[in-house]
Amino acid sequence: MSMPALRQPKKRPVEAKKSPPASKTEQKKSNEPKKEPLNYLIVTLRSGKKLVVSSDSYHGILTSGELFRCVFCETEMVRDVLCKERHKSSENHRKIVESYPHVEEFNENLIRKLNGADHYCTICNVVVTTYFLHKHIAGESHMDELQMAITRALAYKPNV
Repeated sequence: MSMPALRQPKKRPVEAKKSPPASKTEQKKSNEPKKEPLNYLIVTLRSGKKLVVSSDSYHGILTSGELFRCVFCETEMVRDVLCKERHKSSENHRKIVESYPHVEEFNENLIRKLNGADHYCTICNVVVTTYFLHKHIAGESHMDELQMAITRALAYKPNV
């Protein structure tokens, strides 16, 4: 039985001149919203251990399509940074957040009990049902986020 002959790949001629890159005005403009820089908060546990989480996560602000949603106030707002920051600094929001303390049983996992059968994970910024709560805490994603919160706290250097 004969073997087929090996062939060399066809060589294509190299273009002599490449077109110059498009100027900034000619480049496509992205329709995606710009990502805002994250603000962080230091959470100090009763044990003295510190964790650093995002401000949105601490305040229970979720991003849902074109809206921001506050899990504590159960309100939705236009996906506008100023609107979100105004909500987080409002006296009404602050009082409501204080009424949802972190559950002591879950210690550094920063879990808050919401109304009904839901819990809120401040570390991951997600709502989890009671049924899946222990599975969430033991999960790799939560452990990675928790480790990042610990690492941020260790790397934190206050401005003096």
